[in-house]
Amino acid sequence: MGERLVSRVGIACRGLDGQGAVANVALRQARELARRFRVLLMPERGVELALPGCEVQPVRSLDLGWLRRFAHAPREYAFASAAAREAWRWARRGELGALLCHAHSVAALAARPRGTTPRIPCALVTHGDIFDRPRGTYDARLTALYRWVTPRAYRGASLVVALSPHMARLAIARGAEPGRVRVIPNGIAAEEFGLEAAEWQPVSLDGPLRILYVGRLAIEKGVDLLIDACRRLANGGHPFCLEIVGTGPDERALRERVAEGGISDRVRFVGTVPRQSLAARYLACQVVSIPSRSDTLPTVALEAGRAGRAVVASAVGGLPFLVADGETGCLVPGEDPAALADALAALIRDREPLAAWGRAAWERTPRLFDWEVVGESLAQALGELCGVVGWEEGSHGA
Repeated sequence: MGERLVSRVGIACRGLDGQGAVANVALRQARELARRFRVLLMPERGVELALPGCEVQPVRSLDLGWLRRFAHAPREYAFASAAAREAWRWARRGELGALLCHAHSVAALAARPRGTTPRIPCALVTHGDIFDRPRGTYDARLTALYRWVTPRAYRGASLVVALSPHMARLAIARGAEPGRVRVIPNGIAAEEFGLEAAEWQPVSLDGPLRILYVGRLAIEKGVDLLIDACRRLANGGHPFCLEIVGTGPDERALRERVAEGGISDRVRFVGTVPRQSLAARYLACQVVSIPSRSDTLPTVALEAGRAGRAVVASAVGGLPFLVADGETGCLVPGEDPAALADALAALIRDREPLAAWGRAAWERTPRLFDWEVVGESLAQALGELCGVVGWEEGSHGA
């Protein structure tokens, strides 16, 4: 192994408080990268962090809380501007080899040359893409910001970490150079969602089909499509029950849809469940449904696979990358509640695939999506980006 040529890899993420999916991913990446690099965490000011092997440099963006509900877009831009300035400051001292950006806005601004400051190699993690989301996902102000920064981020990034082949295609279509795009998904670990069993827990095939949905109750998640599919199951006399875990802006409308469909006795809204308690929900169900209209790389699919449960999902976004159709679950066309109902009805009539798919998912998920596996891929890509010759396992460069 040769000597490493980079001192630090910065990770810019506004949250980093562990309260959201993006923050959780950024922190997990930091843990993996800290085995090989010095890591500089760049959260928004006010976030308290202490991660082994990592330095913390809070980004002092403007306090825009007084804007209340209008603050999201300007706060996003303010953080991106401040993070870019902070990255340039470290780069001028020769102490930042690369910046891993968890927002298009940060990458769009940080990747621009600034005076005599050396160009910072920016890596963009594509958690989403405004051009791939259904209308109404974001408010008008945030939509306008994302439409402006997204293509600029793709064009300026030295490396685009696409979470799925679908996201890789979108990045290239929006201006990313194909040679700069790498498919590196998020990972999953059993302890993240409270899974303790080391062995596969067989699925019970008795009783009504126990369907589980976990996620945000919002337009892009397609929960209304799942409810419509369940209404079709009920009309066909199929025994089932659906548990919906999560909250969101569409919750009231979804509850009304359940009542109007006459299936209130079969559908249960659970609300928010601590992530550490999710494993019990997965193990109690027979199948997990992900009816998304748009989904980059849903964590629920990784959790379901790690828990050894089959998934019935829309064939959109990153889901065909996560769910092996006919092997670990079943894919149906997006925006098609009839097809979703047919797939679930088939499993009600014949439960045997649930056991086979669940076991296959339990074997496949850690092999492909364990954090050590994807962390190694990310470290390799960043090492190439920074010009790293090599590194010793567990060591930290000067």
